Amino acid sequence: MVTVVPCDVPHSAEFATTYILPEGPYPAADMTRLMENGCLPRLRIKESKAGKVSLWAFGPTADDWPRHRTVYCMAMPSDGRPTTGRVVK
Repeated sequence: MVTVVPCDVPHSAEFATTYILPEGPYPAADMTRLMENGCLPRLRIKESKAGKVSLWAFGPTADDWPRHRTVYCMAMPSDGRPTTGRVVK
């Protein structure tokens, strides 16, 4: 479950972008690699936050495939502590 809050309220992650996985059979064991390869180049982290932010992504399950192929890319503090303000440009 995702709860949307304003950036001035402490939060554990910030939505960054989406990525559509390529068509084909469900990637199963390759899902993490595909999500990283799709999300990382699309993350536009503020320079002041570089090195302090990690990728967190969630994508479709085997039951959702192939109807849903969207991966949701999130930026989250590397230390795991809630943050306030924007980290994504």
